[in-house]
Amino acid sequence: PKRLCASVSLPEQHLLPNRLVNFMSTHKSDSSAQRSAETHILSLLEKSIGATFGESRIPGMSVKPDAVDMNKKIVVEVFARIGKLKSAQMHKVQADILKLAFIDKETGGGWRKIICFGCKEAASFLQGQSWSANAAKSFGIEIKIFEMSGEQKESIVIAQRNQKMVNAT
Repeated sequence: PKRLCASVSLPEQHLLPNRLVNFMSTHKSDSSAQRSAETHILSLLEKSIGATFGESRIPGMSVKPDAVDMNKKIVVEVFARIGKLKSAQMHKVQADILKLAFIDKETGGGWRKIICFGCKEAASFLQGQSWSANAAKSFGIEIKIFEMSGEQKESIVIAQRNQKMVNAT
């Protein structure tokens, strides 16, 4: 069977009708509110521990953490969720634990490993006596909480409400 292909050239975004520009910029799975909050949380962490986060790639590593201070050997993952974590989010945090432990082991150790949260309820997953909390402790991972402003929380809650998680088929 022959395959028919058509080449479609899309106009620049500023030439699209406003209703499409608005739709594109507010897609239901858009996480710009979370990304903005993560940036804010990282700046608060920088100030609180005297770090300077630059390029988040570590030479020779295939994984990419959210932030790295190569001079002080600090590696960070950030999770800007408001409220209790759902199952898939718990798995993401568990993967972050593994990522930080992997970076530390593969680069000779001595890294300060931190997972930051934007609210206490989300961070509670790694506090207490769960196996995930014990794994974080065992790997020497610090848990930091930087509460967000009311406006930031509100924008994240709205984004969380609008997001639709769809499993790939």
